[in-house]
Amino acid sequence: MARTITGARATAFSLVTSLAALVIAATALADLLTGSVNLSTVWTWLVVAAALSIAVAPLLLGEHFRPVVALYGCWLFGGVTSLQVATGSDAIMTVNNLVLYPMVSCYLGWFFRPRVARPTVGGLFVLSGAALLTTDHREVFTTWSNLALASLFCLEAALYLHAKLERQAHSDPLTGALNRNGLSVQLARDLSRALRTGGPLTVAAIDLDGFKAINDLHGHHAGDQALVALVDHLRASIRPNDSIARIGGDEFVVLLPDTPVATGTKIVERLQAGSATPWTFGLAVTQPMDNQQSLLRRADQDLYTQKRRGLSQA
Repeated sequence: MARTITGARATAFSLVTSLAALVIAATALADLLTGSVNLSTVWTWLVVAAALSIAVAPLLLGEHFRPVVALYGCWLFGGVTSLQVATGSDAIMTVNNLVLYPMVSCYLGWFFRPRVARPTVGGLFVLSGAALLTTDHREVFTTWSNLALASLFCLEAALYLHAKLERQAHSDPLTGALNRNGLSVQLARDLSRALRTGGPLTVAAIDLDGFKAINDLHGHHAGDQALVALVDHLRASIRPNDSIARIGGDEFVVLLPDTPVATGTKIVERLQAGSATPWTFGLAVTQPMDNQQSLLRRADQDLYTQKRRGLSQA
């Protein structure tokens, strides 16, 4: 439902959720003070109380605050504003009930997944549009349409920027492979699934042979080209559900879900044979008590064993 929210991001989510709820509470209080309420005074005070509760809860609970509560709050906001639109006696008051929709759309686009954010924003405008049809304020439809377009822009802009930042945070800028952060996230998913289903997850640790010599003899640009070429080769040769990560200068990890170690060996040997740059690999397959560190450590140990074996044969 919501994006993965932990650490500093959880703090930002809590703070923004509180501020958004405070804005909604403030607008309801302004309606009470100016006598501009469309609903009864009791209903408006209930809206203020609900908004203030949602504003306080994230600050008190921190990372334990459930994003689904904020989503319910968005739907509650949409239901109340639609009810206000349907019962409003003044066109300007009707419009005032809709002006916060772009803010809510931006909030949903940033903190929630597209499959949740898009239907929610669409649902809010379906509710408000249906409510508007029950009134005599047809002249407000132009403003409603403009607010719908503005909300759509805010939603898609937030979704795009968030996806872009996620890619930058989890991808290696040179090769486009996962970086260490991206590997940690993907490995957590694959490992959790493997341990839950009992299926094998094979991890390959890869280290280029003689990479320092490439940089020394031909320059760092040639070294960069070799790294990019390797990732392109690997990406073109593996399955869609496999993953590639660059975790160091010339160190890579390939995740092969649902792959026994014997099959993984054949896959990686085929990748190795077709590579323009020579490299050595080590393998590890999941065991019942594995975590990320233990699985990667065994793959590294096997890699260094193969490296030593290769040097002794040379």
